[in-house]
Amino acid sequence: MWESYAALSLSEIMTIKINYEALPDELKKRFVADGCKNLPGKFRSPWHDYQELRRKGNRRDFVSNVWATPMGASDTPFDHEVLNQIKEKYIRESDYRGELLISQYSNGMMNTDSIRFTLGVVGRLQWWGKLPFGRPEQRHNYIIAVDPSYGLGSANSAIMIYDRNTYEQVGAWADANTKPETLSDITVGMAYWCGGIRPTYIIWDAGGGCGSMFTNRLVFHRYPYIYTQRREDSKTRKQVKKWGWIGHAKAKDALLGELAIALSGGLTDNIEEYKSIIIHDKDLLDELFDYVFRDSGVGAVVSKKADLSTGALERHGDRVIAAGLAVLACKEQIKGNWEKAENPPVNSFQRRFNDVNKKLEKEKSGFEIRKFLF
Repeated sequence: MWESYAALSLSEIMTIKINYEALPDELKKRFVADGCKNLPGKFRSPWHDYQELRRKGNRRDFVSNVWATPMGASDTPFDHEVLNQIKEKYIRESDYRGELLISQYSNGMMNTDSIRFTLGVVGRLQWWGKLPFGRPEQRHNYIIAVDPSYGLGSANSAIMIYDRNTYEQVGAWADANTKPETLSDITVGMAYWCGGIRPTYIIWDAGGGCGSMFTNRLVFHRYPYIYTQRREDSKTRKQVKKWGWIGHAKAKDALLGELAIALSGGLTDNIEEYKSIIIHDKDLLDELFDYVFRDSGVGAVVSKKADLSTGALERHGDRVIAAGLAVLACKEQIKGNWEKAENPPVNSFQRRFNDVNKKLEKEKSGFEIRKFLF
């Protein structure tokens, strides 16, 4: 078939359009007439499956010559088969969308008692899961990972909230017009709102001018549970006297590699086995699909299309970096164990639970004493 087709000139080749919906069911199962676009889809032909099996071990050949997509000609840190499985299994609309209402005193410090989450159709904060009493589950521990931008409309600032107990993305925030200092205020307010048995841990990309501006504002708020740089490539992970993660080429390469492992780990039956992350955000998945290595070896998003969800002129993989930082911070933030928590946060569910138990124990003890007196 291919030999006779190649003998035809371009002028002799005719485009054939087929109405897929009009085909009988037995034919729908056999092929997809979509011009090799948007593959792999839910419909797969026997020929496609055979080619995938025959070219196993040479993914670039398969993606370039069977799927006919230019992404196949580039190296990517993320396996598209894994990403497609994630798309089918985990990607969904958020359960809540809205904004955090944060108030500050005249000196700029945070009023932590007044932070509230309000629902809204166009809110920047998306949440997957339940919000008992208007806050995340207080018997878990959380990580907030941030990739700041200058907030000038060309690139997004992205925040991911990661539940350390369930290994999943529970929150996402993105905006292209928020200045680094304002983003820092939002991040600190978000950390107090998330709470947890152990206070929420913040990690961020401190590189560049916007990273420095974000860091200075974060230090101003005196929030103590933040990432301090470590020698990740050393045996002892020696701590360095600098705040935030710096994304030089080698560190970025390692970060993306660890994220790729964690994405695969999220599809396993035992997600606690090594590294795992379960993502729900479609915009994050789109950036993962587009992420490739340039010739210099540094990862960059090749898609130059605007981000319609935030209004950013271009996508630069900001959500991807935030996801990678969340995986890195798992080395610092432990899983929450409410049964062994010695000093849970004030106003948390666990603190109230412990207070009620102490009161009951005290009443029980007093009753036992009276029993012997009378």
